[in-house]
Amino acid sequence: MVISIGFGCSLDASSRGPFGPEDPETPVPKAQLPDQPPSTHILQFAGDDLAGHYKPKMVGAVSDTAVKRSTNASAVLTENEVAALRKAAESDRRVTALLGSRWAFIDADRIPPEGKVSFGCCRHMTGQTRLVYYSYSQNVAVEVYMKETNLLTVLRLEGYQPPEGEQDVQRGIELAKADSRLAGKVEQLQGHGLLMQPDRGFFRNDPGYAHRTIWITFSEGQDGDPKYWAVVDLTEDKVLEAGQEPPRS
Repeated sequence: MVISIGFGCSLDASSRGPFGPEDPETPVPKAQLPDQPPSTHILQFAGDDLAGHYKPKMVGAVSDTAVKRSTNASAVLTENEVAALRKAAESDRRVTALLGSRWAFIDADRIPPEGKVSFGCCRHMTGQTRLVYYSYSQNVAVEVYMKETNLLTVLRLEGYQPPEGEQDVQRGIELAKADSRLAGKVEQLQGHGLLMQPDRGFFRNDPGYAHRTIWITFSEGQDGDPKYWAVVDLTEDKVLEAGQEPPRS
């Protein structure tokens, strides 16, 4: 048995190296390096959001002028349609009772029907729309469902914070500009707003917790770095904190 094992190993010994079989090297062609290194991609932003947000342009994406997505015009609410829906909803007592004295309109959209007709050209046939509000007085989101200009139902959405609307941002900017810590410093700057949710603490919650709270910044134009900031509690209609951004190197 010992002789056979040694003989078997010796058959392979001449073709083996310390790390395995000694195969011939694979020829790898050498490529000439370019004279100039490739240019780095500069991150650019597209400021086309109505609420003042900035979306980064994707690297390698096709330009906007090269590809245009077709839009189903019948599935989009026009400004006149939104205005008519708001007028009908905001004159209804059921809606005004939930909104209270201080509120903001957030958004409106069509509701696609359930089932297969939600795809393609038939999705707009139901004529149902949804309007979203936020009541500062009641500190609650309110959804209004309508069939054309006829109100169907009104719902309170406890604990729900819809995305910030244009009126949220404008009210936050107004309160921040009037605050003594920022008054006279931000009139020539452009304001921006982003909804925020203060944390719930173990012993004490952060100021503005469970309220409609928005983060306001002021900068020089769309692309400038923030110069000043403010935390605005829209439910209480007051500025919680405000200050100047530290200089950036």
